[in-house]
Amino acid sequence: MKKTPALRLINPQSHCSFVIKEEPFDLNTKWHYHPEIEIMYFRKGKVSAIMGNRFMEFNEGELVLLGQDFPHVIFRHENHKESDSTPQGVVIQFAYDFLGAHFFKTPEMVKVRALLWKAKSGILFKAKETVKVKKFLVGISRKSGPYQLTNLLETLICLSEEQCVNFLTIEQEYNRSELDERRMRLIKEYIYANFKNKITVADMANLVNMTETSFCRYYKRRTLKSLTRTLNEIRVSYACEMLRKKDANVTEACYQSGFTSPAFFSRTFKKIVGMPPSDYRKHKMEQIVRW
Repeated sequence: MKKTPALRLINPQSHCSFVIKEEPFDLNTKWHYHPEIEIMYFRKGKVSAIMGNRFMEFNEGELVLLGQDFPHVIFRHENHKESDSTPQGVVIQFAYDFLGAHFFKTPEMVKVRALLWKAKSGILFKAKETVKVKKFLVGISRKSGPYQLTNLLETLICLSEEQCVNFLTIEQEYNRSELDERRMRLIKEYIYANFKNKITVADMANLVNMTETSFCRYYKRRTLKSLTRTLNEIRVSYACEMLRKKDANVTEACYQSGFTSPAFFSRTFKKIVGMPPSDYRKHKMEQIVRW
């Protein structure tokens, strides 16, 4: 494929060191890549896709493991009818060093490390090969943090033990947009350096020399979310860090994470985390006492 894929910015979830999505697939995205490794498990329905330089189709029960910067996109299958439900699945995205720079270099992880290296060309696992990992992936989004982590590791370990490897492509190098990467790097660095302060669309548009309208479209295409949602998720993530400390209270977490209204902070926190900030802090304090 001659077209250059877009760089996608993957923001970490508020209280998890990697991203988990268990929901209907978004079939309106563009061909893209990101530095995070991705597991995509097709649980329900059939989809078409471009993986690397190949057009493909995926059926229920199949799984792909995509390495760092592997270009891909999934879209509606040509036989999909309007009355059909949207295909669903599990998507997990994680940085190679999300457990530390040396975790996958330990002797215990030698097979997993080899698997992740092979994933630079993309790997397809057929339904018969994913039977063992289905129990770790289905329902993972509803489990508590430690079990989400162990289920991810169990999945990688099981996949690393498969003898037959079906590569999606033989290529490992693709055209990438230097302008796109420079823009997204500037955006990410600015947001993380200034999220405690007020950030406007105008600020971001000026940063990358775009109009506000163009920036909003550009950012939404590459992150699948608005700037406001990104800021709320990052601020809530920082608030979670504060609330895990004994000497931090909810009001401090609200203002120091960039929110200006305690009521809005509480609503937003509950929507993202699943519980009010006061309950989250109480839960974490109880865990510390038990330890």
